[in-house]
Amino acid sequence: MGAQDLQKLFEIKNQIQEIDKEKYYNFTIDSDTKEGRTRIIIDEFGTWKKMPNLTEEQASEFRKKGFRQFVPDLIDFKNKIIIEYQEECKGRQGILRRRGKINKKGHDEFSDEDKDIFYELAKFEQLKIWENTPQEEQNKELKNFLKIDNNKNNFKN
Repeated sequence: MGAQDLQKLFEIKNQIQEIDKEKYYNFTIDSDTKEGRTRIIIDEFGTWKKMPNLTEEQASEFRKKGFRQFVPDLIDFKNKIIIEYQEECKGRQGILRRRGKINKKGHDEFSDEDKDIFYELAKFEQLKIWENTPQEEQNKELKNFLKIDNNKNNFKN
């Protein structure tokens, strides 16, 4: 992850803190430094575990048990919320732009679909913020997403 991408994640986290006056949310940022602060594993039944320290042997054992490993950009473990900052390919139009930077990011539209499926299985709410969406619209999407989530959680209490 480049410095520019990491900067964007910190900007998103700062936006959340401005919106969240009651400090309800506690997002962790993954800075891609191999520390795995946001790493989770999820199986096909929706069982998930926070796994910041995962050796290759452990990863292999979990794969044998049907777990997949994911490293979200921002995650709030307590509230089960994930925010992904999505980069878009340059020079393409329409749906082709939203298939990720395969060479740069190391994944494609199929791995993104898998991620979406597994996040849903584990009952994580997810917001994708697209880099080419105007900043004002990104701010609105984030505010609406957190507001909706906040309302859901307020009804539980």
